Amino acid sequence: MNKIRFAIIGCGKIAQRHALHIMTYGELVAVCDVIENKAKLLADAYRVPYFISIEDLLSASVAIDVMVICTPNGLHAQQSIFALKNGCHVLVEKPMALTSGDCKQMITAAENSGRHLFTVVQNRFNQPVVAVKKALDDKMFGKLYSIQLTCFWNRSDMYYKDSWRGSKEMDGGILFTQFSHFIDLLYWFFGEIKSVYAISKNSAHPNVIAFEDNGVAAIEFENGIIGTINFSINSF
Repeated sequence: MNKIRFAIIGCGKIAQRHALHIMTYGELVAVCDVIENKAKLLADAYRVPYFISIEDLLSASVAIDVMVICTPNGLHAQQSIFALKNGCHVLVEKPMALTSGDCKQMITAAENSGRHLFTVVQNRFNQPVVAVKKALDDKMFGKLYSIQLTCFWNRSDMYYKDSWRGSKEMDGGILFTQFSHFIDLLYWFFGEIKSVYAISKNSAHPNVIAFEDNGVAAIEFENGIIGTINFSINSF
């Protein structure tokens, strides 16, 4: 069987992990980053060519099966759609995009191009999570009426300094960057959401980030279960 050929867009920290696993299960054939030094470092590590724009990469004579999008959140939609329209399957890091409208456009592009669109939600494969899902499916907890998810994180001001993180346009907020995995698990565990009411505030990162760093959400699922989410990023 021929190896699946991957290219990576965005050569930051998470790209290092993608490259490692790609070489275990497939073949890395190219990398791309607008910061040339980052692209060159990853390319040299795996002895592949590098590019500084997705347009240059896709116009080059490099055979690519899957484009892996590891760029800032705000670029996921446009780059995924461009890759899909150019014949690549796409694996995009979480969050899939920053608006439901962009997500719908990505799905439409995949359908129109006959290509697959995947989003990284690897926590569904964690063994404790798999065990909880099985217990729910087997109704081991009996009839559920309500659930509560509490998640606390730590991100100092340095995490956001001189970075796309913390901006509304590229980051989107902690529910996108930090807690999207847990929101995905709520969908997986309990199904579609009927309504949401939320209160949020920026308490620990004033003048550092352009969105909330803590809040609470009340959720009603279509199956009748009521849920609450408490989320917070502290700065220690």
